[in-house]
Amino acid sequence: MTPPDPAAAAGLPLYPLTPNDFAWSVGIAVAASLLLALVEVPSRSKTPIAACLNFQSLVYWIILSFGNAVTTILASLAVVKLPNEISAYYYLLCAFFGVFAFETILKNTNVTVFDRGVLTIQDWINKALNAAASSAVDNQVTEKHKQEARIVTKLMHLSEKEINTLILQKFGDGAAAGLDLSAKSSGANAKQYKVLQLASTMTQNEASALLDQ
Repeated sequence: MTPPDPAAAAGLPLYPLTPNDFAWSVGIAVAASLLLALVEVPSRSKTPIAACLNFQSLVYWIILSFGNAVTTILASLAVVKLPNEISAYYYLLCAFFGVFAFETILKNTNVTVFDRGVLTIQDWINKALNAAASSAVDNQVTEKHKQEARIVTKLMHLSEKEINTLILQKFGDGAAAGLDLSAKSSGANAKQYKVLQLASTMTQNEASALLDQ
């Protein structure tokens, strides 16, 4: 008769996670956190990824990674109870459940960190995401203003005849004369006035084509 396994008799998992397994689980959770950050920040801010590459997004990723690392470790308590046949994949399952069952794990686990509930991590993450999204919007607005300044500079180097041709193509016949009249009646520089009108109404494709010339 085979003697009972001491670990099983003590109620411990037969295939506990090794330190190397934990390292892999946490590493995968951190990498998954980066992918989530690259999706969530642009989605929340409605801006391109380029505008989201800022310090606040880095802070968000760090806090998100910390939260997911904590829940990955907590998930291991349940994962090691799964069938032994899949023990080779315990580390991967820990990361998966830790990242994609974040809120569920926290709500069902009574754990504190530095005398504060782990549930507050969710609050930190939400605040960091909002800050990252706000910073991305600011970056996008700043970049738009810089682009408009480059467009104005580019257009001001064109002759007035070339500017009138662009206005004709965009606004139709008589638009250039109407803008000239408006500039004259207000005492503004006619060329600069028409350039500003063009710059403010250009689409992204038109602006890119102009700046690439």
